[in-house]
Amino acid sequence: MVSETGVVMSIFQQACLCENKNRSFALIHIIESRGSTPRHSASMLVTETGETIGTIGGGMMERLVLDRTRQALADECSCVFQGRMARQGEHAVGSDCGGAMTVHIAVYPRRPSLILVGGGHVNRAIAQAAVPLNFDVHVLDTWQESLDHPDMPAACHRIYGNSFTTLISDLPLDDKSLVIIATNHQDKESLDALLPRPARFLGLLASSRKVHHFKQQLQQEGVAQEQIARLRSPVGLDIGAETPQEIAISVLAELLLAIKGAKKMASGKPEAIHADEVKMATSVAM
Repeated sequence: MVSETGVVMSIFQQACLCENKNRSFALIHIIESRGSTPRHSASMLVTETGETIGTIGGGMMERLVLDRTRQALADECSCVFQGRMARQGEHAVGSDCGGAMTVHIAVYPRRPSLILVGGGHVNRAIAQAAVPLNFDVHVLDTWQESLDHPDMPAACHRIYGNSFTTLISDLPLDDKSLVIIATNHQDKESLDALLPRPARFLGLLASSRKVHHFKQQLQQEGVAQEQIARLRSPVGLDIGAETPQEIAISVLAELLLAIKGAKKMASGKPEAIHADEVKMATSVAM
């Protein structure tokens, strides 16, 4: 039989594992109990895949708490569950024990997954600014020297490969992924590989002229307009940014807007991210 101390340690070990692997989980704690209840003080953990560690007493109360926890994980929102061990009345859970329990469900969602395609000046600056904001940062490049640059944050995942097409095909992207393209000469290759893949945000760091040319190419290649419309470029809020660090702030500000579901500006999309897009596209970003 696992001791109470052993169960608590297992909960925290699993929480640490989920955090390290960037998987969402919920911690359930009994914060109040009255009368006859299976447990008066207990905790348990539920992972995003439904695995559980620990128990708050089992029975109908725990089943209902787990149902509410699964919903809280889906909503990425912590909550409080109240239940009375009775068959009728407010918060009744269909039990005759007569007690009552209040449970706090603390949700720890996945950190936003930020994929930086290219390890040049601007993407390094974005990585540096994104890590303290709790992004799970992945940097892809076909040059090991770029990934080994001393300005690349130690906390980000550095992924090397022979081509961006291969690197992108191996990525586990989903509808919450955030992707920024800023390569040397492989922007179109990267864009072709990314457009069919799911992502919450797909941005390209390039001049308006370059973006217009790419969109024309995509149309000529028969890419669906709804796919092309997913591309956000020029990327970043219009704050007149020029340096890599300023551009990083403008890009992350737009990503945070996308994550938090903030309303767009009345104009729909900021026009430019800095004063001299052509200069940025040809020198700073590379």
